[in-house]
Amino acid sequence: MNEIFDISYDEIEVIENLWEKNRQYHENSSEYFKEAYRSIRFDERIKAFSVFNKDTMKITVVKSNNEYIGYCISTIIDGKGELESLHVDEVYRGNGIGKKLVDKHIEWMNKKNCKVIGVTVSQENESTIGFYKKIGFYPNTLYMQQR
Repeated sequence: MNEIFDISYDEIEVIENLWEKNRQYHENSSEYFKEAYRSIRFDERIKAFSVFNKDTMKITVVKSNNEYIGYCISTIIDGKGELESLHVDEVYRGNGIGKKLVDKHIEWMNKKNCKVIGVTVSQENESTIGFYKKIGFYPNTLYMQQR
């Protein structure tokens, strides 16, 4: 049985291994930006979240048999909700865990009266784009950058 619960920013280290798997996934699947993904470090990335509080950031984790198997981090800035990072361990994918996490976060953003709810997905990440389309997200703009 999976447990799904929120943690505070002070406890964020518990997702470091999952976050690292997510980073490696992006590095391995990226055709153009492998080096950019390779250089991202957990401690640097989470520092960006230190400016948020419980009203502007939600961190939810999923635990199975005392092992963390998934997480979702979302933020709110000026009425705009953003799904910042989502990862479910490869072994547990396809069981609705990612959808449950996203649903919880969308519900939270709606309660906080977000006018816009979005997520940034790598254009190269077709399976994730498909996942978000299934739950009602659609491409809006395409941001392009040089390598």
